[in-house]
Amino acid sequence: MLKNVHPEWSPAAIRSAIMTTSYVIDNTGKFILDQTTKIFATPLAYGAGHIDPNKAIDPGLVYDLSFDDYVGFLCGLGYSKKEMEKVIGTRHWNCQRGKEQDLNYPSFMAIFSGEQHSPAVKKFRRVVTNVGNDSSVYHATTEYPVPAFSIVVEPTTLSFTHKHQKLCFSMEIKLDEEVLSVHGKDFDGVLKWTDQHNHVVSSPVKILKP
Repeated sequence: MLKNVHPEWSPAAIRSAIMTTSYVIDNTGKFILDQTTKIFATPLAYGAGHIDPNKAIDPGLVYDLSFDDYVGFLCGLGYSKKEMEKVIGTRHWNCQRGKEQDLNYPSFMAIFSGEQHSPAVKKFRRVVTNVGNDSSVYHATTEYPVPAFSIVVEPTTLSFTHKHQKLCFSMEIKLDEEVLSVHGKDFDGVLKWTDQHNHVVSSPVKILKP
């Protein structure tokens, strides 16, 4: 359906539109429950949430990806030449553009090892493409239920002057060192970009500690 409405969109753009416009409230007005535990579910259970096709048609912003982005990610994972050929289906690629270890994906996962010398800060960089109104100003808000970690977005405002314009932002997740030393804890948050045209671009944030 989305491809029919937006034939120029890439698979990554379509996936982004579906994810960032999904919701996590069930038909009783409460947060989606985990069918196994019967308690509030997390992004590991529901992903980005329940799909809303009508909103996905007009998401406002998309996190897009190209072939080179995937190649850079695989290079960053240390795939061998033979493995690269099998995954991407060609012998022609270039890792010299940079070995990215994080895709331009519409969600965030920070894994903290809990080891003594492990950094308590994880950094992300994302690029968003304006597919909504020509002139749009988006403001970032973050939600997280516990003070055990913090989410800092820079810049907090993205101003677009035309459609298909791309802007980047960074996000830093910092975990409290006391919490870092405790095993078996995980936390959930969300990053939202909201503009004056009622677009809400929502991304789940998952923090894991083995």
